Amino acid sequence: MMGQLIRSISYLIIAFFIVLYGLPRLPLLNVHSTAFTFSIIWLGFALLIIGAHLYQIIHLRERRDIGTPPVVVSEEQHRERGRTQEA
Repeated sequence: MMGQLIRSISYLIIAFFIVLYGLPRLPLLNVHSTAFTFSIIWLGFALLIIGAHLYQIIHLRERRDIGTPPVVVSEEQHRERGRTQEA
């Protein structure tokens, strides 16, 4: 689990650097061109990747903090297990 967290953080940092490197080079001022459309789609995918890694990091930390949830057994299930073991 720790390896997944480190990998997600590494990929998140790489994605941030790619966006920081590519953002000044994108033609965002020319609104009526295919280059502008490409820029918007590229930024959308980059934000999707960043969001996915942030979600993964938050999910892994919550799972680590909470741990595995305890198994709750009702009295009826407990009685049924007792009957099954006796037979």
